[in-house]
Amino acid sequence: MSAAERDATDLDIGLILPQYGTDIGTVRDTALEAESLGYDAVWLEDHSQSWIGDPRRATHECWTTLSAIAEATDRIRLGTLVTSQSYRQPALLAKMAATVDRVSDGRLELGLGGGWYADEYDRFGYEFQEPPAERLRRLAETVEILQGLWTNETYSHEGEHLEIDLENAFCEPQPVQEPHPPIWIGGGGEDFTLRYTAELADGWNYGTLEPEGFAEKLEVLRDHCESEARYDEIRKSAELFVFVGETTEAAAEKRETFRDEFLPDGPSEPREFFLSGYLETAPTGTPAEVRDRLADYADAGIEEVMLAVPNAADDGDESLSLLADELLA
Repeated sequence: MSAAERDATDLDIGLILPQYGTDIGTVRDTALEAESLGYDAVWLEDHSQSWIGDPRRATHECWTTLSAIAEATDRIRLGTLVTSQSYRQPALLAKMAATVDRVSDGRLELGLGGGWYADEYDRFGYEFQEPPAERLRRLAETVEILQGLWTNETYSHEGEHLEIDLENAFCEPQPVQEPHPPIWIGGGGEDFTLRYTAELADGWNYGTLEPEGFAEKLEVLRDHCESEARYDEIRKSAELFVFVGETTEAAAEKRETFRDEFLPDGPSEPREFFLSGYLETAPTGTPAEVRDRLADYADAGIEEVMLAVPNAADDGDESLSLLADELLA
């Protein structure tokens, strides 16, 4: 086995569940299949409308769906990729997350982000703070509140960027995991997001980059960390779309079919440019070719990948088993 193969199979492999344009049974069944095949984690995004294609496509709410998946599964870890700090008051989010950690017997991974989908904010009445730095300051304060509630018998907090004051608040029962469920921060901003990751988070996630781009971001993260030991503590992850088939041509056809459905005229708005970036960087090919491409991400310093597999919920599609046979054996 080559060094590249060892690097690829050493990655933790997670699956982003198909929560857009599906029924809830499909989401649950995909999670159960992922667990049976040996995937390390399943992840849900936090949106009230789809960011891919028609916004009115069925979209399953993140946290209630995650609780159902927690009850249905036994081993696989469960995460949010990522929850917007704006959508729930932090003390409520702390309670929700602690409950899911209890339901799952300590399998929760809490991903947090500053928020980006302005159309969703406007439609559903959330305040889209500008400039982005202000949203990220609120994100950092949210992490502090979560950690405070999860690790203290009582916790008081006077809001600085968030309009929230807590007086002898508590979160009982506390999460199963000690000192608390891992907190991931998602985003690539070098001045704020990566600095707050270095100061506060257990993991970091980003997407739409080639391996070389991830290597550059990780160097910035390293510079923000107070020590090399702190840098080593942070899990580094990549969110990637993947198209896999028995042949290179079959996988490429899947990608082009997806592009024709959701970007027929090319990107014209922010969410479509976002999607275009994912398609341009998506590992595509046979299972061995995907494995070799993921090895490049491992070589860049990535330790975990969260894979969005657009065909996973299709009847008769074997993408998940093809990837599992190559990456999880």
